[in-house]
Amino acid sequence: MSGNSESKLNGGYYRLMFYAALFGAFSSLLTAGYITLYNLGVKFFAQPNLFLFNINFWPLVLLSVAGVFIGLAIKYFGQHGGLGVAQSQYAQTGHLNYRNLPSILLQGFIALWSGAAVGPEGPLVFLTGGVGSFVSERLKLQKDDVQVLVYSAIAGAFGGFFGSPVLGAVGAFEYMYIKELDFNRHLIPGLIAAAVGYGVYFAILHTSFLGIFSFPNFASLRLVDLGWALLVGVIAGVIGIVFKVIFGIMNKAFGRLNKRPVGRAIIGGVIIGLIGSFLPLTLYSGQNELLQIIHNPTTFGIGILLMMMFVKILLTSTSFATGFEGGPIFPLLFIGGTLGLALSEIITFIPQGVGVLAGMAGVACAAFPLPLTITLLLGLMGGQTDLLPVIAIGAVTGFVVSKALTPLLPKQGKQSAGSSNDKSSQSSETTT
Repeated sequence: MSGNSESKLNGGYYRLMFYAALFGAFSSLLTAGYITLYNLGVKFFAQPNLFLFNINFWPLVLLSVAGVFIGLAIKYFGQHGGLGVAQSQYAQTGHLNYRNLPSILLQGFIALWSGAAVGPEGPLVFLTGGVGSFVSERLKLQKDDVQVLVYSAIAGAFGGFFGSPVLGAVGAFEYMYIKELDFNRHLIPGLIAAAVGYGVYFAILHTSFLGIFSFPNFASLRLVDLGWALLVGVIAGVIGIVFKVIFGIMNKAFGRLNKRPVGRAIIGGVIIGLIGSFLPLTLYSGQNELLQIIHNPTTFGIGILLMMMFVKILLTSTSFATGFEGGPIFPLLFIGGTLGLALSEIITFIPQGVGVLAGMAGVACAAFPLPLTITLLLGLMGGQTDLLPVIAIGAVTGFVVSKALTPLLPKQGKQSAGSSNDKSSQSSETTT
C-alpha cells in the first residue's frame, strides 16, 4: 500500500467504517422493501383469476401487456439500465447515476412481475448503488470515499439478500468489476456493510438461501466426483458460450428496432409469453422453478430438461434484448441446473448434487465471470461442505473454458446488453 493510501486511511478511516455500517443498514432496508414488493407483485400478477376467469395463455396476455408498458416507459423516459451499465458508470465516475433510478425501477418491476426471464439483482444494484451515490454526494465526501461507500451500499444489499456477509462483500466487489483491490479501503468497509446489512435484512424478513439446493442423498465426496465435476464444468462452459452467442444474436436482431421501443417490447413480450405459456417453468428468474424441477426429477425426462435449458437461454436473451430489464445470475443458475440434472440422468454415475451444482457454477461463470461469488453463493445454497470442491471445480472450469473460447466467437456473439441499451436511450426522439 502506498504512503498516500496510508495517510488517507489514518485520516478518516474510522469515519469511513461508521458510514459503511450506516450505508449497509439503510441498503438492507431498501433491499427488504424491494424484495417484498417484488414477491408480492409476482404472486399477484401470476393469478389470472384475479383479472379474468380461467383464461388460457395467461403468460402471453400478461407479457404482451407488459411489453406495451415497458415500451412506453422506454419511449418517454429512455432505457438507462442493462448489463454492464452500472459497472461502466462505476468504473468511470466512482458512483451510479441516481437521476434515472425511477425509470429503471419502473421498467425492472414491470419485467419481473410479468414473468420475463430475468433476475431481481439487476435493479437492486441500481437502487442501492444509486441511493448510496445520492447520500454520498449530500455528505460532500471525497471522490475516493464516495466510491468506497457506493460499493459498501451494494455490499450491504447483497449481504442481506444472499444471506452472507462474506458473500455480500465479495459479490459486490466482483459484480461491479472493481479491478484494483485495496483490502483496507474496499473489502473491510464492504464486509462491515454486508454484516450489518445481513443482520437488518434477516431481522425483517427472516429469509435466507441457506440449503435451498441441498441434496440429502449425497452421502460424502469421492475422488471420482471431482472428475465428474470437471467434465460437467467443461460442458457447462460450452453452454455458457452458447448463451453468449445467442445473447449477441438477439441483441443484434432487436437492435434494429431500437428507435421503435414500443414495437420491440411488444414483440419481445409476445415471444416470451407464447413460449412461456407452454413451458411456464422457464419464466421468471428461475430459482423457485428450478427447485420444483429438482424436487420432482422423475417428472421430467432428459429431453424436457435440455429443452427447458435452451428455451431459458432464448427467453433470457430475448428479455434483455427487448427492454425487459433485470439480472442475469438466477436465469444462468436455472440453465446450469437443468443441464446438470440432464447430465446426471444421461451418465447415471454422476450424483445429482454434483451434476446440478457443478453445472450451475460452470454456466454462470462462463457467461458472467464471477467465480468467487458463484462459488460462495452455491456453497450457501447447497448447504453441504462436501460439495464445495465440486462447486469450485465447476466454476473455475466454466470460467477457463469461456476465456479460452470467447476470442473465437463472431463479433456479435460478444456484444453486451449494456452496449445495445445505450443505443435505445433516446426517449422523445423514438417512434412506436
